[in-house]
Amino acid sequence: MIKPIYLQTYKSGQLQNRVDKAWDLLKKCTLCPRNCRINRLNNEQGFCKTGKLPIISSHGPHFGEEAPLVGRGGSGTIFFSYCNLSCVFCQNWATSHLGEGKEYSIDKKYYALFG
Repeated sequence: MIKPIYLQTYKSGQLQNRVDKAWDLLKKCTLCPRNCRINRLNNEQGFCKTGKLPIISSHGPHFGEEAPLVGRGGSGTIFFSYCNLSCVFCQNWATSHLGEGKEYSIDKKYYALFG
């Protein structure tokens, strides 16, 4: 049986390396082309209005993709609040412009899900 790549990445230690690199990016945020260079780890907010912790408007199984991607349980989806594009015609205005959602803490207990 072929194991999902995310499990292989976790068990090899590569996932933690990637997480560490992602945290480093937040010290002088350049995650989007706006290059605000603010320190999101100190909860500074740039153009996207996002600080250290994610704000999530919704999450759950997603069945709107092709069958190989969806499987039996759905492909899963997470809608993060705020967006750096600020499109005036956005269909998700309350989420992307107003930040509708809940701030989530980052907890190591979730890593246990990868076994």
